[in-house]
Amino acid sequence: MNDVSLSSTPVGTAPVPDHVDPALVVDFDYREPAGMEDGDVYAAYSRLHEGPDIPWTIRNGGHWIATRAEDIKWVQESHELFSNKEKSVPAGQMPPMPPITFDPPDHSRYRAVLNPYFAKGRIERDYAEKSRAIIAGLIEGLKPKRECEFISEFSVIAPLMIFWDLVNLPYDERDQFLTWGQHAAGYGTDEQRIAAFKAVQDYLGKLLDRRLDEPGDDVFTGISQWRNNPRYQDRWEIVGMAELVFFGGQDTVASQMGFAMLRLAERPELQQRLKDDPDIIPAAVEELLRRHALSCTGRLVRQDVTRKGASMKAGDLIMTMNPLSGIDPKEYPDPFTVDFDRVSAGHNSLGNGPHKCVGQHLGRMELRVMLEEWSRGMPIVRIDPDKPAPSSHPGPVIGMDQLHLTWDT
Repeated sequence: MNDVSLSSTPVGTAPVPDHVDPALVVDFDYREPAGMEDGDVYAAYSRLHEGPDIPWTIRNGGHWIATRAEDIKWVQESHELFSNKEKSVPAGQMPPMPPITFDPPDHSRYRAVLNPYFAKGRIERDYAEKSRAIIAGLIEGLKPKRECEFISEFSVIAPLMIFWDLVNLPYDERDQFLTWGQHAAGYGTDEQRIAAFKAVQDYLGKLLDRRLDEPGDDVFTGISQWRNNPRYQDRWEIVGMAELVFFGGQDTVASQMGFAMLRLAERPELQQRLKDDPDIIPAAVEELLRRHALSCTGRLVRQDVTRKGASMKAGDLIMTMNPLSGIDPKEYPDPFTVDFDRVSAGHNSLGNGPHKCVGQHLGRMELRVMLEEWSRGMPIVRIDPDKPAPSSHPGPVIGMDQLHLTWDT
């Protein structure tokens, strides 16, 4: 059990430190941004692009924000300047979760435990066809209905079935797992967040003990065996690694699928393009990932550094807003438009440097297989004009709340 204490979320605004240029100060809360009236979190976040590239916000305890693609990449690659010790904004909202809350070289020894289970070859060999069967089965069940609420009936279900098979967790406990995940992410009260972390730590601690006694071929078994490594220090290491896997697999792919389908439903010609030319699906995956980066994470400034007029001091927090990276007009012409023929220099959506997402190959595979099977098995779908409009939510990992679709059989 991890006994690290968690802090309460700051309420209201924080004073501006003396080293912050008043011209860089904004009033911006990434959890409750202005401009959400139309339900589009990306449009609300993009208002930051009208101001300084690296502003200071008075919300959530006060912190810097990297809003441009070039600066987000710089922060994510510069671990000597920016520490992953604090991944949450405000600080103290999550316990240590190796490897994501550790910097090199310590990061590497924990990452090495997880890497084999999420390697591209293993994902394609062991899980691509399982994923295809799950996705195709869900599509087969939806097709005769002529309508669906895509988030609750598909994009939440498919990735969780795939992920919990990969980690060998019982799918019938999904409601409890999802509740813990939502509360741990801060969608609830401070008391619910702290209770969720404690409940997950207790659950995973017992699970890791069972996997050590009854090993399988899943990542939790690999984590449980870290305690036999000469470099093992304490039980919090294995519980923290397990927490990272547990929470990391819950909502990111579901969110990607939801946003991808929104873009396709808005533009039937994109759906037809995928049907006519399935070879373009890998490029479509990258373009959709570019358009819909999800995570807003923190870094702790390790040493004084100045960039674009922002004089950051050791001890400050800076948020890398990846959702803003992919819609940066300085980096991508017409950034809000999905273009499967876009000539791109890449994207920062899955991170950069040593902390690049360990589950990137799993996420790409799931999104690719969804596009393949949906294009093959479903007619052209459109947003249902008779149901509530699509809506999305802000937060540490942004996502879709609802997406009503309809189609002709």
